[in-house]
Amino acid sequence: MKIVTLSKEEFDDFSRRNKYNSFYQTSNYAEFKAKYEQFSIHYLGFRDNNNRLIGASLMLYKTLFWGYKYAYAPRGLLIDYDNDKLIDAVTEELKKLLRKQKFIFITIDPPVIASERDRTGNTIQFNNNVNRTLGAFKRNGYEHLGFNLYDESILPRWNVVAPLAPDARIIYNSFDNEIKEKLNYANNACVTARIDNTCDIKKFYDTIKKKYTKKNYKYFENLTNAFMPDKIKIFYAYLDTKKYTENANNLYIKEEERNNNLASIIQSGDQITYNIPKAVEDKITSDKLLHTYKKDVVSSAKFLKANPEGIILGAAITIEEANGVSILLNYADSDYESYNTSYVLTYEIMKYFGKENFKYLNLGSVTGNFNPTSKYYPLLLNKVGFNSSILEYIGQFNIIINPTIYLIYKKKYNK
Repeated sequence: MKIVTLSKEEFDDFSRRNKYNSFYQTSNYAEFKAKYEQFSIHYLGFRDNNNRLIGASLMLYKTLFWGYKYAYAPRGLLIDYDNDKLIDAVTEELKKLLRKQKFIFITIDPPVIASERDRTGNTIQFNNNVNRTLGAFKRNGYEHLGFNLYDESILPRWNVVAPLAPDARIIYNSFDNEIKEKLNYANNACVTARIDNTCDIKKFYDTIKKKYTKKNYKYFENLTNAFMPDKIKIFYAYLDTKKYTENANNLYIKEEERNNNLASIIQSGDQITYNIPKAVEDKITSDKLLHTYKKDVVSSAKFLKANPEGIILGAAITIEEANGVSILLNYADSDYESYNTSYVLTYEIMKYFGKENFKYLNLGSVTGNFNPTSKYYPLLLNKVGFNSSILEYIGQFNIIINPTIYLIYKKKYNK
């Protein structure tokens, strides 16, 4: 086996056809990291003795100290992880080559799935080959970050993924009842979502910047510049204040009429014609609904007066891969928390990409802590229920190229 340099086009072609393909292992992502974080780029290919390309990887690298460098292969290497002999050969050749070029180590976080979990953390499916892969890594001196539960790694180890379908009815019918109820409530409140075909990143950032502070404008600008024009999509959730006001008034009028009818039945005392105890129960429920609808009438009138053109409740940005789509950010303005904005955005994204024949949607990361008392549990609930499951990846590793300098690096950076 030998390591070769690939052109950007050769690398993208191989990555697109590889079963481990992701947007992280693309030249687009490389260009984004080079512009935003000043990484240098190298595309490596692994050829067998018959000169067949059997693996590849994007390598992002930087110089640390004394001319020594480190590399990062995001969601790489793109090799067959079930073939431990291939892992041996690739590791041996990488160490030979990169040691000469003064590399200290390579960080990898391959998308090898260790298990598939449900919302309670129970294992649905376990990868029986994962222990063999871990054994090959250990034999080759890989240093494992561990089976971390939170965000200790560069890329998340836990992701929520849902299947897509071309028919929106199939998608909707697969949801948990809790998700359907939230979507129905949002629909009654006249909350809708749609794609922004202009992909105006300034408008997107102006929408999220009030509450979202983890990434700055340059991050999103460089990201869209690298993946535009065909890989990035932006979606918005809107509250139609005119329809919301009309709907709120109609619901109040109808419920008021029902409430008055129930009051008349109860006052009649006619036990023969009517089920009075049932009418009393219904009246109590109606009183509560009437109170809620009255509040909606008041709030909708205020919204309409202040925002006659409607209100943007949230926004989401997605990035496409060979067969699937990932939600990079699903933002809901906390001032309008009751409208279930993130759920509406997720459903709209699923409908849109389902029609485009994409196979799956990555709803983003969660933690591996499934305890309902955890502060992270509400985030988990926001993402499960869309006929989704939780994928646990194998984790993050350092391939140590120069053990002596690596020890110095760890002391220097307190790693």
